[in-house]
Parts: sequence; C-alpha cells; structure tokens
Amino acid sequence: MNYFIKRELNEYGPYSLADLQKYVASGNVLLTDLCRSEGLTDWVPVSQVLGNIPVPVAAPAPQPVAGTVYGGQPAYGGPAGYAAPTSPQFPPPPSLHWGLCLLLSIITCGIFGWVWSFIQAVWIRKVLPSSKTLYYFSAALALNLLAIIVAYSLAFSMRDNPSLAPTLAGVRLLNVVVWVLLIVGWFDMRSSIEEHYNTAEPIGLSLSAVITFLMSFILLGHIYFQFHFTRINEMKRAQMGGYPR
Repeated sequence: MNYFIKRELNEYGPYSLADLQKYVASGNVLLTDLCRSEGLTDWVPVSQVLGNIPVPVAAPAPQPVAGTVYGGQPAYGGPAGYAAPTSPQFPPPPSLHWGLCLLLSIITCGIFGWVWSFIQAVWIRKVLPSSKTLYYFSAALALNLLAIIVAYSLAFSMRDNPSLAPTLAGVRLLNVVVWVLLIVGWFDMRSSIEEHYNTAEPIGLSLSAVITFLMSFILLGHIYFQFHFTRINEMKRAQMGGYPR
C-alpha cells in the first residue's frame, strides 16, 4: 500500500511504507505530518499510520559532495531530498519576492503583472522546453493589445456615429478570450513546474489546482507561482550557501 504526505497546502507521494519509515527516521517526515493511503480521503497523523511499527535508525548523513542532496536536508519542506550538482544545472526561478511582485502589480495597474508573467514563462521554457505557457501568454497579450486599440478607435468613432456602440460587444468578447488564455497559460505553467520539480529537480512539489484557478481568475496567477519560487530560492540558498545567478 502506498501513502501520501500532506504539509500545509502541499501534497507529496506516493511512498511505500518502507519509504515512509525511512523518511521518518531521517527527519524528513514528521510524526505530526498528515498522511493518507491510496484510495482514502481522510488524513491522519503519520504516527497513527506507523503505530507500533519499528522505525529504522537513520544512518549518519555523509558530507555533501557534488551530485548529492543539499546538506542532506529535506528540500522545500518535502519528504524527498533535493538532489542536484554543486553548480546548479538549471537556472533558478525568478527571484523577486512575491510581496514586492504584488505591490508592483498594483502600483502599475497590472502592467508589471504582464511583464513578470512573461519572465516566469521564459524561465519555465528554459528548464522545460516542452512548456507552452509562453505561447498562451503571447496570444493573450496580442489579443489584449488588439482589444485596447479597437476600444479606443471605437470610442473616437462613436462621437460622430453613436450607432457603432453595439460593436463594443466584440471588444468584450476579446477580453474574455484574453482572460481564458491567461488561465490556460497559468495552468500549463503549474503543470510544467510540477513536472520539472518532480523529475529534473525532484523536491516532490505539488501545487493546488483550486488556488491556481482562484488566483488566475482574479489575474494574479503570477503571484501564486512567485510565492513558491520565493520559497524554492530561499531553500536553495540555505542548503547551498548561495549559488551563481
């Protein structure tokens, strides 16, 4: 039987019972973490799952060398260690703190949000070339600019010809399409981030689909992902003592 671990809003796994015992012994999984088995929805403490099953004693952690776990510590709060070479093989995520990212998005009335979304999309394209996020964002930006141009043109034209007012419905439709493309783009980014951080740089990252949709719905998807990027960068710096930018 396999098990899943839940910590805060993130879910990790599946893990076998032997793996679960090993992670508890190494300290990567806490007895107070929540756990559930496959096919069940109820979460219970890990201590309740293990019960009286003996937990193996963890071997002394070896000194960090190239290609091993960063300092032998759990990565990003996850049960699995973060394995990577001493010099990162992949560029780190965009490093602006999510709080500052939110502030700049508000001050610039969303313009910075567009810029930062493209920065995130370019980064994920570098680490995962199969990602289509950049395509969705490019299409959304092109249609958004078209909607703005058409709206201003109609606004001037309607001064002399009020009968053009119904054509504004087409502009609203374009705005809806832009909104849908952004949501699809952010979900593609979520999928790409999870794929990268569970394969190339395995930290067992799982992002909430509900939060992704809610943040994307209010056009703040980039803030949700930047929150996780901020934590990943902090974890890397702590475990590697700084890394080249």
